[in-house]
Amino acid sequence: MNRRGWYASPGALLPMALAATFLWGCAYPALKEGYAAFGVRSDDIPSLLVFAGLRFLLAGLATLGLGGLMSGKLPIPPRSGFAAIGSLALLQTVGQYAFYYVGLANTTGVRASILNGSSSLLTVLLSGLLWPRQERLTGRRLAGCLMGLGGVVLVNLGSGFGEAPFRLLGEGCILLAALMTSLGALANKLTMAGQDPMTITGWQLSLGGLILLLAGGLAGGRLEIPGAKGVLLMGLMVFISSAAFTLWTILLKHHSVGQVAVYNFLTPVFGALLSALFLPGEALSAVTLLALALVAGGIRMVNQHEKQAGIQ
Repeated sequence: MNRRGWYASPGALLPMALAATFLWGCAYPALKEGYAAFGVRSDDIPSLLVFAGLRFLLAGLATLGLGGLMSGKLPIPPRSGFAAIGSLALLQTVGQYAFYYVGLANTTGVRASILNGSSSLLTVLLSGLLWPRQERLTGRRLAGCLMGLGGVVLVNLGSGFGEAPFRLLGEGCILLAALMTSLGALANKLTMAGQDPMTITGWQLSLGGLILLLAGGLAGGRLEIPGAKGVLLMGLMVFISSAAFTLWTILLKHHSVGQVAVYNFLTPVFGALLSALFLPGEALSAVTLLALALVAGGIRMVNQHEKQAGIQ
């Protein structure tokens, strides 16, 4: 079986999805440490955008460089790839992360994690409406998604969800970020036919990162010159973005949208586990492990449905 065939095989879904969501989970503690290393305050939205823009611009350039080395040619997209690049840059990079960083600055991390976990459920619902035959919206699929969302909620309940009022610049922006994540997954599926995943990923991250960097810079955002720790953290975050987005783009090209999207529930769970391991004051609990079991059960329920329905 050639490499392209392996990507499209059922056996590729689990390891690649686990790798992508684990990498995104690593970003939780890395971002917290990175803010301190670059002198970025949580209430300084322009600097947050500059920080995000630098990260994704470098990730895009790294992806293009690696893609060029692997293929032996310049990673120039065909004309048919411009639609994918533009839509993914605006949705997955600019829209998703601009709304997420603004929302995160105006709400708690607990609420942000719970609300952002709704992106998988939104993706399954929207894909069922767009592709009713290929992405059938069944009770089993919805139950699996709700079970996964329940795990995301449960993993955060120990910190207290709180009774603070809903704010458009806080929780509202996080929900918009989740919507952008879902729309990005659908755009990926619609535009990736015949496209090279690494080329499209590299260009969309570069373009989206440049837009965020310019927007934040024009609004007065600034970063402190980091020490060696900051440089290492930025390198780690660049690798996370480059590798995770490339893996996710490949999966969405070759597999059912709903089948892939449900794995996104693992990202906040991995984030909680890794934060407990690497950040002071964080600890693992039985609730976290139970949440992981719920997420795994939801993924299994959705994928059992996909296998029985013959959707690949």
